[in-house]
Amino acid sequence: MSDPEDDANETGNLGETIAKAVGLVARQRWLLIPVACSIAIITIVFVRSLPDRYTSEATLVVVQQQVSQRYVDPSNNMTVPDAVQAMTQELLSRTQLMEIINEFDLYAKVKKRLTPEQLVGVIRKDLAIQPLDGGNINAFKVSFTTDNAQLAQAVTNKLTSLFINWHLKRRENQATTTTRFLTEQLEIARQRLKEQDEKREAFKLRYLGELPERQPVNFEMVSDLRSQLQSTTAALSRSEQQRISLESLLGERLARVQSEKDKLLTRYTPRFPEVIKKEREIEQITALIEQLKTRTRGIDAQGSMAATDDPSLLPLRNQVEANRLETENLAKEERRLRSEIAQYQNRMNQAPIREQQLAVMLRDYEASAQNVKDLQAKLLQAQQTTSVEEKQEGQQFRLVDPPTLPPLPTSPKRLPISLGGIAGGVVVGLALAFLRDSGDRSFHSEKALSELFTLPLVLSLPVLLTPSEERGRKWKRAYEWTAGCALVLAVIAAEFYVYRYG
Repeated sequence: MSDPEDDANETGNLGETIAKAVGLVARQRWLLIPVACSIAIITIVFVRSLPDRYTSEATLVVVQQQVSQRYVDPSNNMTVPDAVQAMTQELLSRTQLMEIINEFDLYAKVKKRLTPEQLVGVIRKDLAIQPLDGGNINAFKVSFTTDNAQLAQAVTNKLTSLFINWHLKRRENQATTTTRFLTEQLEIARQRLKEQDEKREAFKLRYLGELPERQPVNFEMVSDLRSQLQSTTAALSRSEQQRISLESLLGERLARVQSEKDKLLTRYTPRFPEVIKKEREIEQITALIEQLKTRTRGIDAQGSMAATDDPSLLPLRNQVEANRLETENLAKEERRLRSEIAQYQNRMNQAPIREQQLAVMLRDYEASAQNVKDLQAKLLQAQQTTSVEEKQEGQQFRLVDPPTLPPLPTSPKRLPISLGGIAGGVVVGLALAFLRDSGDRSFHSEKALSELFTLPLVLSLPVLLTPSEERGRKWKRAYEWTAGCALVLAVIAAEFYVYRYG
């Protein structure tokens, strides 16, 4: 619990402080009141000299037409903050603002003293475009402040018209640009699809026999060719056996003729006609044997003529020639069959590779076809969006609150400023009164005297006034009250005028 004695001391100190403050005000009243009232009146006069400023406001709301919601891409709709930012960056450019200044002859008094950049800075301070808070409400406010109410309304109306027209034009241009871009991309995609289709068809024609769907035909052809090769190889083997038989037969005859020649040479000379005949026969047999071994064509014309002298060699020569022709034909047929088998076998081996290549081409073709389909759908949507925007059935900026004609100025705030002047005057007056009183060395209370001197205070005498002095003091007080009340009433009247007429 607090001590009663401490509470009494605190109460005494507070009362003493209030008494000092009241005494200070009473002693310095002729400084405090004139200073406070003068500052208040000067503030009121200054506020009244400030020009009136009028602010016209308009409210725009973003409206999405219900009829176009299923045609228009939601990503194409601009949010209110984005619209305000785009408006600030594009529409309210230096050129556009200078056109507004010149159209409405704004800032005529200072226009000659300011540069175009400074004028643009001034008008940007006087206009405001800001979104309105309100949850999901897509709305924003456009305002302009100037020294004429009608002019403020006209400029605000111009700004709202520019904003609405700019938004419509931007959306229409965006839709048109998107349509043109998608049209170009669709044409490119179609050309690419056509090239891929032609490339795929050319590939099929080039590797027709190596395609996967030709595998059964290739396999059947290889089987048939192998059967023919087997028959040809067997026939070639028989021809070889016949050649061996003919060679053996000619060898036996050559040995017999050589033996007969040797017997004739034991009895006759080499120039004996019969010996010469045997010599020629030996040459012809040797040539036939060489023909069988080398498989070359026939003997020379002299040998052929000589062969006609010995009819017995004619069948052998015909057999040798027939064997040679048969062997050559069978060998050619064998090489042909082996080449075709290798060709078809190579086609069968290349089929998996061609299948992979075709799969890649088909995948690219299908991707290109899907791209064409997607672009066609996007183009259709863009065309519908363009149609909607041209009919103004898309997202719109609708003017819900037209530009107002302000009946009263919005600035300066004269009443708060004038009241602030009174408060400031009182503060300044109190500060000056305190400074003046702190320089006063006279005593105003017994306590102050006793605190300065260590000697005890024995007695004090009250002020004794004569009747004339008493009358003079009363008149002085009456004058002071009259003057003070007049100053206060003047301030009150000025404040009432400010309150009443702004």
